Amino acid sequence: MGADFSPLRPGGIAEIGPKRWKMIEVSRTLMKSEPELADLVAEVEGIEVTMAEKGFGTRVEVRAGQGSGLGEADLERILDRLAEPQKQPFGSA
Repeated sequence: MGADFSPLRPGGIAEIGPKRWKMIEVSRTLMKSEPELADLVAEVEGIEVTMAEKGFGTRVEVRAGQGSGLGEADLERILDRLAEPQKQPFGSA
């Protein structure tokens, strides 16, 4: 018949669009609220972040394009930094 137009490459890996759109992703549930995390995430550039409430914390997914220069270890360090307790001065609300 004709060419095989299956969206899966050998090995079952989907290839959609150019390679530059492939993403590296890490996720973790952090024991902080979405608003608290949103303030911290706003300081980080070059990544995509999604958050959703989960139990007593927030599920955080951090993604970066493979061409961003960031690797999985870099994204794990970002999650580590987000998970760190934030020191607040006495008397702040």
